[in-house]
Amino acid sequence: MRIPEIIRSTAFRVALGFALAVTLATSFVFALVYLDISTSDVKRLRGVLVDEAAKGANESEDDLKRALDLRLTRDLRRLDYVALFDAKGALVFGNIERLPDIPLDGFAHFVAEINLPGSMDRTEPALFVARRRADGGVLALGRSLIEVYAIRRTALRALATGAVPTILLALAIGAFFARNASRRLVRIHETIDRIMQGDLTARLPVGGAADDLDKVTQAVNVMLDEIVRLLDRLKSVGDNIAHDLRTPLAVVRAKLERGLSEASSVDDLRAAAIDAIAQVDKAVATIAALLRIAEVEGRLRSSAFGPIDLTMICAELFEFYEPLAQSRGIVMTFRAHGPTPMPGDADLMREALSNLIDNAIKFTPSGGAVRVDAAMNAGQILVGVGDTGPGVAPGDRDRIFQRFYRGAAKDAVPGFGLGLSIAKTIASAHGLDLMVIDNEPGARFELSTRRGAN
Repeated sequence: MRIPEIIRSTAFRVALGFALAVTLATSFVFALVYLDISTSDVKRLRGVLVDEAAKGANESEDDLKRALDLRLTRDLRRLDYVALFDAKGALVFGNIERLPDIPLDGFAHFVAEINLPGSMDRTEPALFVARRRADGGVLALGRSLIEVYAIRRTALRALATGAVPTILLALAIGAFFARNASRRLVRIHETIDRIMQGDLTARLPVGGAADDLDKVTQAVNVMLDEIVRLLDRLKSVGDNIAHDLRTPLAVVRAKLERGLSEASSVDDLRAAAIDAIAQVDKAVATIAALLRIAEVEGRLRSSAFGPIDLTMICAELFEFYEPLAQSRGIVMTFRAHGPTPMPGDADLMREALSNLIDNAIKFTPSGGAVRVDAAMNAGQILVGVGDTGPGVAPGDRDRIFQRFYRGAAKDAVPGFGLGLSIAKTIASAHGLDLMVIDNEPGARFELSTRRGAN
């Protein structure tokens, strides 16, 4: 990735903003440190000078002279200023010749320039306190600020020296993260370009950081997998429709041609047309069944499941199908062992169970029996539909749920081989397994909670 592209990238701007924020925060902290250093010594000196001036104003002149002389003796660095003036303003004792221009209020005042002791051309800043004594004299105490200013300059240089590497380090860290983030985004963009060009096998790269960007890319990859699955399913539906339309359309054409060429009366043409219509109806029914499967799958993905009771659904279907079973000489029974609650779509589960019961009645001969039962066993759902028909051969039990597959009785019972496929799709979306076992005699279809599902 080229430098101009990195600079224009959002990641770089975010990293630069981070670096600037760190810089401002660091500068603010350094400013607070410098302010504390520059004011704390001055504040301390002010308090000391005010206290000493207050004490000295009440001492005798001799004691005060001794105290001031001792102060100057200990001041090896020549930082202290002391002066005692009489009531007429004449200097009695001290190392300054005249009183600075400050009020005699006993508070510390800043003096920008004062001559160094013994020098008339060198000056320095200082703090001074002047206080009038009881005898009319004036006591003045001062302290040079030259050391305080030197400490300020040293602190400022130290802070500046530390701030520059800190700022540069923050910028370097920001640039590093911006470069890595930009690389990831470039790889993601390149992958998206491949997908847009038709390569649906490409997936967005996922790093090992498990951050927000990785979560987004993982979600997009899951979405791509679902899109590929839907496209494959759509292609399968189209292929199935084309495959199943070919035969009935060919039969329709052949029957119409034969009717036109061989018919000797209107009745023959009518019979040919009736056969052709039957084949067209079969093709239309096949297309409708395939589209129904696609519709069911789409509804399962978009619907919000609610609480349903499979026992109540089975009871409703039993009341609906029992008259049909009786008309065919079939004994139909229903047994329930309490409610079987679960989250799901009641209409879709009703359709799945209808397909199972309808198949059971279709394949059960007169004098046979169909049994529907629903129960909860240790928190697991078990719904069964059994019949006493010809049953399902062991070799067909895995294939009967495939689309268009029909067993050995396909010629005796009408259908398209899609009912069980629809039921399997609905059951799977509800977290249920649909399987067929031997009913001895006949077959038994069981809906049960999928293993590992809550």
